Amino acid sequence: MDNRRIKDFVTGDKVTAFFSVRKKAVREYYKGQFVSLELGDSSGRMGAVFWEPDQFALDELAEGMVVKVAGVVGEYQNKAQLTVIRLRLAKEDEYQLEDILPHSPQPESERRARIMTLTEKIENSYIAALVKSFWEDEKFLNDYLKAAAGKLWHHATVGGLSEHSANVAELALRVASGYDFLDKDLLIFGGLFHDAGKMTSYSLGTMIDYTDEGRLVGHICIADEWINERAGKIENFPSRLLIKLRHMILSHHGELSYAAPVVPQIPEAFVLYYCDEIDSKMGAIERIRERQGGTGWSEWVKMLERYLYFGEKEE
Repeated sequence: MDNRRIKDFVTGDKVTAFFSVRKKAVREYYKGQFVSLELGDSSGRMGAVFWEPDQFALDELAEGMVVKVAGVVGEYQNKAQLTVIRLRLAKEDEYQLEDILPHSPQPESERRARIMTLTEKIENSYIAALVKSFWEDEKFLNDYLKAAAGKLWHHATVGGLSEHSANVAELALRVASGYDFLDKDLLIFGGLFHDAGKMTSYSLGTMIDYTDEGRLVGHICIADEWINERAGKIENFPSRLLIKLRHMILSHHGELSYAAPVVPQIPEAFVLYYCDEIDSKMGAIERIRERQGGTGWSEWVKMLERYLYFGEKEE
């Protein structure tokens, strides 16, 4: 078995490894049918092609399966592509999930400590009680620490949600140091919970993908429902404060065209929106930079509608 990951593959490598099947399509060509695939592991994803597929690959192979693949790394349209020679369904005891799914580079203990440190900074007793009601729910906290913040674009890793949330809250506090009128408690709450609904809008199996609830309801509405429900169980929770907290979540996408139910209309909501934009963009750009080896020009980045330049190699 090959201990290398996708990010380490170079043209000409002969590979035998385990991958998750992210995409599959059966296509026609002059010799008959072939299977086009996107395979993934903990380091990234790559295209693959199976020119002489067996019946399993044609009929039974499906997205989300983990497969053992033998093949040769080539190149297609300036991208690495694996030409599959053999492929079969992997047995559960043959691979570890941490080798198949990307994980946050920050250990869970570090992310947990950051979340708790931010929570302790909250001065408003009602907001503190609301936040602690989430963390005291052991299942919620464990799911929060494991959840991804995206499928592909930013912090699309096991643990990515808590990493991104802590980043946004800490960044918002740094912004607030320059503006005395900002309510830091609102910023901490918004940073920690703006994407919390992604816990159930993404599934973590052998790949990160949308759930039915994620597609049909969406993470913003899911989080808003949770907040409204838990606040309702806290005696005399101020209704106007709850409206502000909900507004932080409901407006954090910034624009109606970006699926925000409402646009930011309080100062703290503007800060949350821009801090979320910064960290999500930087998370995505860092992933692209690493894939690029930290230098040179990237490929065309469709989400940003531009190329990215990372400088030249040091002499």
